[in-house]
Formats: sequence, structure tokens, C-alpha cells
Amino acid sequence: MEEKAALRRTVHEYIKQMSDRPHLDRLIHKRLFDTDLWKESQIIAVTSSLPLEIDTSPIIHEAFLEGKTICVPKVKGQGLTFHIIHSVEDLETSVMNILEPTTPPMNEPIDLCLVPGRVFDRAGYRIGWGGGYYDRFLETFSGTTIALAYNTQLVSHVPTEPHDLPVQWIVTEKEMIQCSPYSL
Repeated sequence: MEEKAALRRTVHEYIKQMSDRPHLDRLIHKRLFDTDLWKESQIIAVTSSLPLEIDTSPIIHEAFLEGKTICVPKVKGQGLTFHIIHSVEDLETSVMNILEPTTPPMNEPIDLCLVPGRVFDRAGYRIGWGGGYYDRFLETFSGTTIALAYNTQLVSHVPTEPHDLPVQWIVTEKEMIQCSPYSL
């Protein structure tokens, strides 16, 4: 869909021009860590961030400090498998320079999934990288979903397709958004 591609490009350019990203990342991390959703979750899924995404390495580090279990996705065919990691040494560079786990797939239920994306609206709909991996995963996921985003990644409306699924929450440097209609 051309509208999605145009939104991806526009937001990508905004992020490239941001000079205060490390500061904004810290604000987003703090807002996430202060939530009951974070505090009450034991098994947390998080993607290793790409260069123009909110840095997830401090999230992984904080989870280890708090004794939480971190699992990281790995692309397998058209889907994702999640793997528990015990340190960043359990990750290796894969396709598109994404860090993926080298550990075996896990079977435990995930409490909290941090869902990546490029563009978001307040209803929780997102535009990712275009592969649909997270939409397929979210079809059967019953835990809590949170997206981390810079305020500049929020738009009034994300064009959707029937298979698109919203996240329940979005955390930005300015606010925590409870999305609808998906959130209970």
C-alpha cells in the first residue's frame, strides 16, 4: 500500500533529523519501567532495535537486573519464534543486521510483548517494516502488547488492512496511551 510506504518514509526522515534521541529514549524507558504492566510481567518479549528505532538494549539490561526473563524473536519462514536469552552474547547478526537469538525456541507464555513499528495511531494500529511477522504473531498472542514510539511517530490515522492488529498500549516520551478498541 503506497500510503503506508509514504508514511514510513516521512517518519523515517523525522527520526533521522532528531538530535535528542538518546534523551528521548531514556524518557520512554523510564515511563515503561514505571508502569504496573512492566512491574507485573515476568517474561518479556523484545526485539533488538535497529539504528533508527528506540534503543532496546537498556530494556534488556534492566530486565536482567530485575530478574525478569527476556525473549527475543527470530524469523522462521513467515512467522516468529521466541527464544529466551541469558545475555547479549546469545544474539548474533542476521538478515538486515538484526540481532537474533542463538538459543532454542521457548514454550513459556509471554506476559508482555514490546511490539516494534515505524508509525502508530492512537487506536494502536501500526506500520511496521512490511513483513507482517508481528501481525501473524499477534493473532494468537494473549498477553499484553506495548509499542514504544517517539511522539513524532504518531499520526492521526494509520491505513489498515483486515489482517492488521493494534497494540494495547503505546509509550512515548510524553505519554502512555491506552489504545482502543482492542484494549480491555
